[in-house]
Amino acid sequence: MLLILTGPPGAGKTTVGAIIASESPLSACIHSDWFWGTIVNGHIPPWERAADSQNRAVIRGAAAAGVRMANAGFTVVLDGILGPWHFEPLREELAQCTAPVNYAVLRPDADTCLARARGRVLESAQHRDALTEEGPIRHIWDQFHDLGPIEEFVIDNSAIDPPATAMLVRKRMAAGDLDFPALDL
Repeated sequence: MLLILTGPPGAGKTTVGAIIASESPLSACIHSDWFWGTIVNGHIPPWERAADSQNRAVIRGAAAAGVRMANAGFTVVLDGILGPWHFEPLREELAQCTAPVNYAVLRPDADTCLARARGRVLESAQHRDALTEEGPIRHIWDQFHDLGPIEEFVIDNSAIDPPATAMLVRKRMAAGDLDFPALDL
């Protein structure tokens, strides 16, 4: 199984993803942020228009890693900012996946996201390069604000803790509510 766990910065993707993965005997968490950190020269902030080619390459790389691990029998959580505007490169890689693919958007309210993102412990390896600037965080939250037909994949975790959020994601996956969208966007 491959779970794409997305949402704006501070939504809880990494924390919730680790909880979900920890419940499977063979599992992996793939943090797409790591792939952006591999760019040594020429990095363009991913929210800028000029970053499209870079973003497509990074998303394909992260998705390809997730697909390979899922095809090998791992329960994989791929976390990152992987909105519907990234579905084309995601679908290109997911076409190779033989495991079920799920998609969940964690979206607490904007102020909660901002508070969580700005409150991260930046010294930890997990959040070493975490985005903490208000402008880009609000810009990315706005992108996730109205997802149209993808809105059914949103989980508002403003008032629930990570274990309860993980339980809700698992429950919705079991019900088939989070199967990767077949929509053409």
